[in-house]
Amino acid sequence: MARPIELVWRVSSHEQVILTAMAFSAIATLPSRIAQSGYNAQTIVSENLASADSGTPLAIGVDIGATAIKAAIVGVHGDLVESFHEPSPRTTSALQDFVHSVLKCAKLPVRGIGIGCKGIIDAASSRVKSLPGDLHFLEGLLLSEVIAAGDLPVSADNDARTALIAEVLWGAARGRRNVVMLTLGTGVGGAVLVDGAILRGAGDAGGHLGHVTVDPRGGLCICGNYGCLETLFSSRAIESDYWAHLHRAAPAKLSVGSAGQLPDTEAIFRAAAKGDECARYVLDRALEYLGAALVSFLHTFDPEIFILGGSIAAAGPQLIAPIQDKIAQRSKILLGREVPIVFQKTVGYGGVAGAAGLVFLQQRLLAI
Repeated sequence: MARPIELVWRVSSHEQVILTAMAFSAIATLPSRIAQSGYNAQTIVSENLASADSGTPLAIGVDIGATAIKAAIVGVHGDLVESFHEPSPRTTSALQDFVHSVLKCAKLPVRGIGIGCKGIIDAASSRVKSLPGDLHFLEGLLLSEVIAAGDLPVSADNDARTALIAEVLWGAARGRRNVVMLTLGTGVGGAVLVDGAILRGAGDAGGHLGHVTVDPRGGLCICGNYGCLETLFSSRAIESDYWAHLHRAAPAKLSVGSAGQLPDTEAIFRAAAKGDECARYVLDRALEYLGAALVSFLHTFDPEIFILGGSIAAAGPQLIAPIQDKIAQRSKILLGREVPIVFQKTVGYGGVAGAAGLVFLQQRLLAI
């Protein structure tokens, strides 16, 4: 899909948000767009899943998110054989039951289980070192012991890293050595490939780009810092900012649902496209923060490409059309070039495919 850079700065800021909102409404067309891409691991819907023969190495990939848990039986070429999902578990037994149900559905032997999980994960042991929020019950535990898969090897890493691994093995980062990735959804995840190696840091916290300070006077984040990118551009940030407008009785077109549910991010984007002044303001501000963060990451890591993923980024290139030129203008003097900002090819199940990739990498069936 062509990047619509040329028309960005010929329109007003409100019109830019309308363009972004229109892009967000295009999410419903994702399956057809994916089918045209030719990338095996981009399958979102079950009817498009691939078949596997007895000679294809398979692994189970699991992605434990804040709102949903996903899994798939994945082939060594990145193809999804069968996919599964349900609301995120809130107990270790629920997590174990979900993974075991996936194991029972495997019609052919699998090489192991790979897990992508939020938080600070010790990849060597699968221990969850730090995990605030809804999945805190996993903190301190070995995911391999929680899963209890018998003789099957279990590998684990941070979920944003597994999303990047999928792109390195089969997607937009294939053949690259320096890549930055942000996953934009309920929160903001980050992962970095530096000189061909995944950045981990001294304590496995390297690459947590969602917790870089963007506003020193911003609100308290789940991580204990203030003004993190996640507090300013994420589904929760956008939704809470819109709710603040509703709470002040600002003239908004959306309202709280009969059961008390707040307008979600997709509804806010659609409202902006229909002229909701509050929605336009919220998205304008959120995109400014995202743009500032992207420039900082470009200056810090000097990547070959920058990948955006996650549920919000599923809208495609139009998502950042309003800020694309500003990002280029603010980074080109130091970098001497415009770094391509691309969108993950492993839409929907990227973290799952990358989690399975951990197994293939561990067993040296693949290499980065």
